[in-house]
Order: sequence, then C-alpha cells, then structure tokens
Amino acid sequence: MDAISSLPSLNDLLRQNPNLQPNALADKFARESQGVNASQSLAVPSLSGNSNTTAIDKTSPTERVTAPGFADMFERFVKGVDQKKKISAKETQDLILGRSDNIHEAVVKSQEAGVAFNLMIEVRNKLVESYKELMRMSV
Repeated sequence: MDAISSLPSLNDLLRQNPNLQPNALADKFARESQGVNASQSLAVPSLSGNSNTTAIDKTSPTERVTAPGFADMFERFVKGVDQKKKISAKETQDLILGRSDNIHEAVVKSQEAGVAFNLMIEVRNKLVESYKELMRMSV
C-alpha cells in the first residue's frame, strides 16, 4: 500500500512534462463548449437528418498538445541503455584499479546494464517480428 501512495499524482506528472501541458486554446475550447463561438468553429449537419449541428475545432496541428514520437522514445531508450553500460564499465574499472572497494555496487550496476540490454534486444526482436508480419499481409 505504501508503494502506491508514494507514486506521483497525475497533476505532478503533467507539470513535469512540458509536452503534456494543456495550451490556452484547449482552455478556450473547453470554456466555449457550452456556447459555441461561430468564428472559431464550423457547423456541420449531422448525418441523421436532425437540425442539430456539431462544432469542429479549427485549431492547427502545431497548436495542439503533442507527445513525443516513437522514434524519440526509442532513441531515449537506447541512450539510456548505453548510459547504464558506461556506468557499469566505470564502476568495474574503478573496482579493478582499486579506486573503489564497493563490490556490491559494481555487481548491481553490471546486472542492471545486462537486464536493460536484454530488454532492448527483446523489444528490437518484437519490432522486427511485427514488421515482418506486416510485410507478409496482403492488401
């Protein structure tokens, strides 16, 4: 129960990530959702034949809230694995040269780097497998 209560709240996470910050246009759209401003939206007749109209948001794609793409996320993942490997190598080198006597820390860092590398290899294998499956599909 303590582990769950120590997790950050959604508001904390939103404040930490600038890509997830809502913008002023989203706030304006939320305020105007009660009474639609004709200059900000288009009226589109519904398909059911009713005279009700639906507002379409004309916010440009650059003004919308965006999340990092898959390539950026995967690049950060690979860089993180590389950083763990470098830290592990430094800890091991310090232990061998006598600059450190903390065997436990060196072993933990080495295992952490190994697990991260194995995870990266498995993610790569799944991506390649998915790509091959997509290529086998007939359109």
